[in-house]
Amino acid sequence: MNTEDEPPQAVIELSAVSVGHPRSPETALLESVDWRVMPGEFWVVTGMQGSGKTALLETAAGLHPFQTGTLKLFGHTVTGTEGDEFKHQRRRLGVVFEGSGRLFHPLTVAENVALPLRYYRDGTLEDVSEEVIPLLELMGLQGMANVPSGRLSRAWAQRVALARALVLKPEVLFLDNPLAGMDVQHVRWWRQFIHQLSLGHPQFHAKPMTLVAACDDPRPWLELGHQFVLAHERHWRLLGTRADVLANREALVREITDAIF
Repeated sequence: MNTEDEPPQAVIELSAVSVGHPRSPETALLESVDWRVMPGEFWVVTGMQGSGKTALLETAAGLHPFQTGTLKLFGHTVTGTEGDEFKHQRRRLGVVFEGSGRLFHPLTVAENVALPLRYYRDGTLEDVSEEVIPLLELMGLQGMANVPSGRLSRAWAQRVALARALVLKPEVLFLDNPLAGMDVQHVRWWRQFIHQLSLGHPQFHAKPMTLVAACDDPRPWLELGHQFVLAHERHWRLLGTRADVLANREALVREITDAIF
């Protein structure tokens, strides 16, 4: 059967989804979210702290239960009760969490990065070293391989978290406010590396990776993102492209863009 003419399938699809607060599930942070992310797109979700960006990313990744609506990942409906049968789909997603990336501090950099491979293959660090070492080299982490992650600065910990998220070579990468607190040099590295992923990095399938970045400050992502969204007062606002945002004269949008663009 020839599928070349079939339209591409959304990798993430939320229909009328209400996202609950992680510590108070009955409280909605975002309501009635309708969102389709297509392969190779780069979405930037911005908003004030506490607006629900993190909960939204974790919901879209299938990590956070939602109140109402429907979530599909790679065409499969997520109910939260899939168990092991959903392992294959989860392997296609990578997540870089906010802060220090939720690394295991007693483990070394190499051990943290190797965790997903070891989990899915039930192997040792030595068993997966041929894949871990080149990734550490690519990301400038080879000199830290044996350093406990708890001794790293926040910026380097975030880079280790990125390596861990990429070690399975996912099709979709979620980034939760990854540039917060970084100096110019680290921000420059991240922008260049993420741009390469967006275009299609030769070490990651050589095709554009689907990216979703949540951020308090969207300025570092302006030249990279394809679509911009605002989370504000429980509402999900599609702002469009950078050009659309700059052309929008609505008072709320102007208040944001005057401050951040």
